[in-house]
Amino acid sequence: MNKMIPTALLLVSSAFSGATFANFTAIECNDCSSAAAQQQAAKVLAKQDKPVYVVDFVNYQVSKYQQEGEAVTAKAMTLSENLLINNHYSYRKSTLRSAN
Repeated sequence: MNKMIPTALLLVSSAFSGATFANFTAIECNDCSSAAAQQQAAKVLAKQDKPVYVVDFVNYQVSKYQQEGEAVTAKAMTLSENLLINNHYSYRKSTLRSAN
């Protein structure tokens, strides 16, 4: 009985944390310049607050963009974000690396 409560709390907390990582916005911009990728991200960021990941399968790169006030800036990606993007596009049989 004493082990059931911590186990239940652990399961509930892991379920909620996994759901937040599974929700991301990625757009494709193949063989784009950094300025074109930033413009594509700015269009999406005008409608939402979450970071946007711009994926380039020609150059095997992914970039993360965030809105800071009026400006859209490129941000460094964490390893877990990079793995999340690669797992999402695993059917493409290519590994994307962070451009930032």
